[in-house]
Parts: sequence; C-alpha cells; structure tokens
Amino acid sequence: MAHENTENAEDAIEALGKLGFTALEAEAYAWLLGEPGATGYRIAKGIGKPVANTYKALESLQHKGAILVEEDENRLCRAVPVEELLHQLERSFASDRADAARALARIKGSEGDDRVYALRTAAQVLERARTMLRTARQIVLIDGFPGPLAALAPEITGAVARGVHVAIKAYRPIELGGAETFVSPDAERVLARWSGEWLNLVVDGTEHLLSLLDRDLSEVRQAVWSGSPYLSWIYHSALAAELVMASVMAVAQEAPRNDRLRKLMKRFNALAAADAPGYVALAKRFGVPDKPSRTSKSRKPNEPNEESR
Repeated sequence: MAHENTENAEDAIEALGKLGFTALEAEAYAWLLGEPGATGYRIAKGIGKPVANTYKALESLQHKGAILVEEDENRLCRAVPVEELLHQLERSFASDRADAARALARIKGSEGDDRVYALRTAAQVLERARTMLRTARQIVLIDGFPGPLAALAPEITGAVARGVHVAIKAYRPIELGGAETFVSPDAERVLARWSGEWLNLVVDGTEHLLSLLDRDLSEVRQAVWSGSPYLSWIYHSALAAELVMASVMAVAQEAPRNDRLRKLMKRFNALAAADAPGYVALAKRFGVPDKPSRTSKSRKPNEPNEESR
C-alpha cells in the first residue's frame, strides 16, 4: 500500500506541475491531502524538504487558494478538496485566458507572410485545422482520411452551419452536417496503401495545411502550413480538380465501355505518373509495401485507378 501511495503521489505531483505548481508546492499539497491539519514544520519533515523553502511553498499555495491556514499561533494547514481546487483553477484560467485574448487582440500583425511553416506535433496540426475551419468565410476543400475527419467533425459541421461551402474527398462514406462529400472509388486500396492518415485542407484559397499523421493521430510524419495566397490558391485549384475527379472515376467505372471516358482516364493516369521518382520515394518512405493480389493482376490497362495516391 505504501508503494501504491508513493506512485499515486508522484502522479499527482506531475499532474499539478502541468497546472503551474512548482515541484515543492505540488509535493506539499499532495502530502497534505493525506495529512490534514499539519504545521509547516511537520510538512517539511514529512516531505523531506528544508523548512524555509517549505514555508515559502505553503505561502504560495495559500495565495493560489490550494490550502487553508488556521488563523492562530499554530497555523495548521489543510489542503483544499481536489474538486474545489480544480474548479477554482478552471475559473482562474478562463479569466486569465479572456484577459490574454483582449491584450493580444490589440497587437496588429503584419500582412503578407508567404512563408511555409513546419508543424511538429499532431495536437498542433489538429488545432491549426480547427482554427482554420472556425475562421473560414466562404469555401473549404478537404482531402482527409477517416481518423482526422472524425476528429474535426464538430468544426466541419459548424462551418457548414455558418453557410461555408465545405467539400470533402473522403475514403469512407461519411455524413458531416451537409458537407459535400466525394468518396474515392478506390478508397479501401488507398487506405491500405499508406501507413499513416493524411489531412490536407485549404480555406478560402488563402491558407492551406498539408499533413501526414500516424495511424492513431499521435505523431506527425510530416506537416506544413502556409498563409501564402499564391501557394494556397494553387493548392485550392488542384484539390478542386481532385474532388471532381473522384466522381469522374466513379462514373468511368460504371461505364467501362465509354471510349471517350477511357481515353480521358488514360490521359489522367499518364499525367498522374505513378512511376515518377517523387511518388516512388514517397511510397517507399510512408507507404505499405505492395503485396501481389488478384485485383492488381486483373486490372485492365485503361481501367481508372488512383496509383498516384
């Protein structure tokens, strides 16, 4: 039991550190949860820390509202109940956040930043995508795997509700509050082809995000964002064509004897260039090794496919 309590205390100290407590403050508060009504001297001895440093930590904890101190000569300390402390911290954070928002809003940023920035964490990628969707004014184009689309569902439906035209190339049937969806006709093969989940979107032709995350959306394989209007509009145009092409491919598969469609698909496959050095390098780095299958062996030369994906 003592070992379990030690582990629990260590977890609690780490958690409090994430909430802005110093290590000593967190240790004193955690100790007091199990030993209410203790003097500063007893607390210092209990956690094995210098008395002077412990008294300073207790003063700080009292200022934060984390402990109660008896108003007599003994000055016994008692930890505020956990739920009460967390609610207090939550309200304090909300107030501080509002103050920060007002102060930061008064700082005017310069316009015309055409740089491309790397995003290093999955949380950063998803939060940037959410911000983009929340601030979209007219049109959003998305090419996304199931995991990222599910993570962004509230923001996507919220954008649609505001009257933003949202069009999505998806890889499984999905309903997102009336967003226009184009399901890739070769979706299952595409999903099996890649070892991660991609999320690519462009908002209003003014900013875009390109990202490849791992399967559980916890790590970034590669991700970039840019507010360059030129780069964003180029990608908007490319993604618009990609979305419509998903529907064209579906029609071509339904009408394989249409000579005109077959010729167009042959031209598309040639331009998609699945054997181009860049795609080959990309597939080698992030793809799943191909396995021989009856489907791949039986595919007709002019049958539409998405080998570029």
